[in-house]
Amino acid sequence: MKLVNLAAIGLIAALAAAKAANDTKKVQELDAWGNARQETAHQQLTGEAPITNILEALAPGLPEIAKKARVAMIVADLPYADSSVETVDVTEMLLDWLKADERTRTIVRGLQ
Repeated sequence: MKLVNLAAIGLIAALAAAKAANDTKKVQELDAWGNARQETAHQQLTGEAPITNILEALAPGLPEIAKKARVAMIVADLPYADSSVETVDVTEMLLDWLKADERTRTIVRGLQ
């Protein structure tokens, strides 16, 4: 399953339509909306914004990934765990589920 950013595709189409119609107000609104989403994505990447929308997109694959990893839960953040908790990295399994290409995998590995 590939994750397709329908919001971005819709934004591009709406922006093109607004430009074709010379609707400058709509173009400005769409530009502002797109810039705000891009800023949110940057903040999410640096851990400065919640990743709720990303977790929602991944939710359908989490039960399968948890089963493959033989874990009872997958958490986005674990600020503390005592020594009885085993941490399992499921990054590669997430990338497999997303059918990520090698370029994406290289980027993700560089961020770890």
